[in-house]
Amino acid sequence: MLLNQKYEIYPSDEQREQLDRWISYCRQAYNSALLDKQRKYKQSKESYTRFAMQKQLKLDKSKIPFLKKIPSQPLQEVFIRLDKAFVYFFRKQANYPRLKKYKDYNSITFPQFGFKPNSHHRYAASFATNGNLQLSKLGQIPIHLHRPIDGTIKQLIIKRQGTRWYAFFSVERQVYPAPINRNLVIGIDVGLDKYAVLSDGRSFDNPRFLRQTEKKLKRAQKKLSQQKRGSANYKKQVIKIRKLHEKVANQRRDTLYKWSHNLTKYYSVIAVENLNIRNMVKNKHLAKSISDAGWGMFRNMLSYKCERNGGLLIRVNPEFTTQDCSECGTRVKKSLSIRTHICKSCGTILDRDHNASLNILRKGLEQLDQMVVMD
Repeated sequence: MLLNQKYEIYPSDEQREQLDRWISYCRQAYNSALLDKQRKYKQSKESYTRFAMQKQLKLDKSKIPFLKKIPSQPLQEVFIRLDKAFVYFFRKQANYPRLKKYKDYNSITFPQFGFKPNSHHRYAASFATNGNLQLSKLGQIPIHLHRPIDGTIKQLIIKRQGTRWYAFFSVERQVYPAPINRNLVIGIDVGLDKYAVLSDGRSFDNPRFLRQTEKKLKRAQKKLSQQKRGSANYKKQVIKIRKLHEKVANQRRDTLYKWSHNLTKYYSVIAVENLNIRNMVKNKHLAKSISDAGWGMFRNMLSYKCERNGGLLIRVNPEFTTQDCSECGTRVKKSLSIRTHICKSCGTILDRDHNASLNILRKGLEQLDQMVVMD
């Protein structure tokens, strides 16, 4: 399996400027390729393939000197990124690709990493003998390796987040699945009142990190609106707002990481609802709260941590998990404002979310039995 491991790097001022330029060049190449693709399809209904883009890049390099200042690998990866954007669009997993602004394009990718033994060929990205990160045409960058890199490094992503820089290593690890233990199965219902309610009755409170920082953000954004756009004070205020957003994101990620780690370490099988979050955030009344909760991030963390620990994550159909009685199966219709499940057929009285988590567990066990039969 492939995992991403994140480490902070500390480039010098000169290296920061160079990395900023590289990202800017890649962004321009992305936008240019997107416009060429749209133009070619409009004129002749032909697809502008990734290989045609890479061929055009070779011609552009002979005419545009600054393109030679960036390693070739990150530039080639730009077209892979654009190609993936269209694949996700045609699968209806993303919106139509758009031109990228400065704030939308924050990373460059080195698809190959390391050093080939018994060869004079060096990769564009590798580790130096002193442990620093070595990038072609840039030199060595100090890196904080706060934990060992566990596995074989397949690629490196250098990313700008606010005023800080990070290295993301895509690492391949061998995983040996453990036997499924049906006694260690849990169903999880996520929500906005309680963040998550487990089928064993436990629950996690919703931390609402964005809501807690909302007043500070409003004050900071109001102050920004009073600054002259492009001035030194305007730029300083933009950085302050970015830091506030970065803190919220870090708090959310850290909390979800700990919850998902503890759950996947103990349970053999975890069942969750296969929610279509992209459609849910279209509700203007709940969009901010749903985005603040980070349900998609939590589900992704559970997925890769289950795989890493030899467990299994089962995504179940969310239809009627809240309405159906977990005891007798009777459908009890209730609005969002009703927080208690009361079944008149069997007399069951449960918290609405706890009832849903029990239904999720039941559906998860049904899918698990089907998997066993198919095997």
